[in-house]
Amino acid sequence: MKNFLLKVVTGIILAVILSFGPNGRVNAALITKTLDEDTRITPPGVIVATRDDIPVFKKGTVVTLNEYGEVLAGKLADTIRLPYETGAPDVMKKASYTPSVPIFIPYSVPDSQPKYRVLPFKGGTEVIFNDRGEVVKGTISGSDESIELNPVNHILVSSGEISFHKNGMVATCTLSKASYLRPVGWALLLTENYTANTACAGLVEFKGKKPIELNEKGEVVKGTLNKDTKLLLEPDGSRIKTYEAGTTVEFDDNGVVKKALQGSEAAS
Repeated sequence: MKNFLLKVVTGIILAVILSFGPNGRVNAALITKTLDEDTRITPPGVIVATRDDIPVFKKGTVVTLNEYGEVLAGKLADTIRLPYETGAPDVMKKASYTPSVPIFIPYSVPDSQPKYRVLPFKGGTEVIFNDRGEVVKGTISGSDESIELNPVNHILVSSGEISFHKNGMVATCTLSKASYLRPVGWALLLTENYTANTACAGLVEFKGKKPIELNEKGEVVKGTLNKDTKLLLEPDGSRIKTYEAGTTVEFDDNGVVKKALQGSEAAS
């Protein structure tokens, strides 16, 4: 009986390997395969799809598959709209926090109802999926794509690389247009950037068509300033400096500017 079971298990393993031909190999639960033709492959989690909903992966490139043959990573042959990271409920809960001042509306995606959230991912670029079949990293095509952060907040993103935190928050993207966001440490900069006709508590305007990085709370970790802006030099707010418009600033965990590059310096 034991010999029979051993033969069955061995046969199953060989069948999996051979089903992907000489270009395939198995590594733990993941399988990599070089495609002989442009090939439609479903990501995890698909229970219904039209032909046009299934992404096509490029001939001659390598795809990574799970043990069920569902795609986890690969290079797209054509531009296609795909669902992106919505955030697992347990991860979203861990990422939430109590704001330091009562006016803050937490950035999160608290609505657990199913939603069809998609973005156009560019042909010829790689996409990476989570185990729910949502894109966690890729390159989008087009401009003015809206990503809902919560019922009262959305962010407009443009062509370029995009990635997501596990709670569904955008991690990196390119802003479609100049946008006000809160940087790390914003609670110590509530009124410093008020003007005669603008009073946006703790918000800083970041430049459009430029990359931006956010933490899991939606606070800016790195971005390019759209106007002259006062930012922290000390974590207690005792020292503040004005940085010129066009400066790319990077913040530490306390909201202190740890790096500031202007114009051509930031591009190099």
